[in-house]
Amino acid sequence: MTNEDFTSENFKANLKLAVSYYPSISEMCRKLGINRQQFMKYLSGRSFPTRYNLRRICDFFGVDEYEILMPHDQFGNIIRLRPTHTRDDLQVPPGVASVIKETQRHRNTLTKMHGYYYEYYLSFTTPGHILRALTYVYGWKDFTMYKRIERLNHIDQKGRPDVHKYSGGISLVGDRVHLFDTETITGAELTQKVLYPNYRNRISMLSGLILGVSAGDTHEPSASRVLLEYIGRTTHVKQALSQCGLFPISSMQISRSVAFHLTSAGEFEQPLRATTFDANFRL
Repeated sequence: MTNEDFTSENFKANLKLAVSYYPSISEMCRKLGINRQQFMKYLSGRSFPTRYNLRRICDFFGVDEYEILMPHDQFGNIIRLRPTHTRDDLQVPPGVASVIKETQRHRNTLTKMHGYYYEYYLSFTTPGHILRALTYVYGWKDFTMYKRIERLNHIDQKGRPDVHKYSGGISLVGDRVHLFDTETITGAELTQKVLYPNYRNRISMLSGLILGVSAGDTHEPSASRVLLEYIGRTTHVKQALSQCGLFPISSMQISRSVAFHLTSAGEFEQPLRATTFDANFRL
């Protein structure tokens, strides 16, 4: 991709797409602190924002400056994975606020994580299988956020897969990377991951644990080892998603080193599951 691919025409088309996710241009301009009349000139292509205003616009939509100048189809893949509304008036208790401030303080360190990943863990719902999902880590204002998309079907299964989308944030606390996300449609599922940070200049694989619940009616608390395989700062999202799904642990489409790590060299083939306590049980 050359510099000629990043044009003001792309900016106009991409800005229109980003704005389409918001119900009110006037309210958006108020939050941005940009005159509505001036903003409409940006939308029509009659004017291009100053570097300062461009930075404010990009921060608001959660994109980088080079991304909003990308070819329109590539920008469309990115903006669909971003949150569409902000809640600047959200009130949080002091304990949570301190965690948020800690996240902001480590922004530069977490920036190294930005990009796309294949995420692997033992399926909470289908024993003997590994789930490969697509995760996208990006910056939004002073925070590091991420989106995760799961396709719950066998990779060779015909028909439309069940697709689940998750959105969350990332924090660096106690020399460990903590990720929290929620299912975006119903909000009825919360997942947590704790990862070892990357100490090298280039990220290849991040490892840790994932804790969540199984699908279906049981909602069993479950945990598994998890791996995040870095695939690039940018990627062809549709193509990457086509590689996601459920795979038997023995599948050749899953790296043997990945399967070896997740199963602890074949010691177990399903996640750890919680059970309810039986107060009447006696040895």
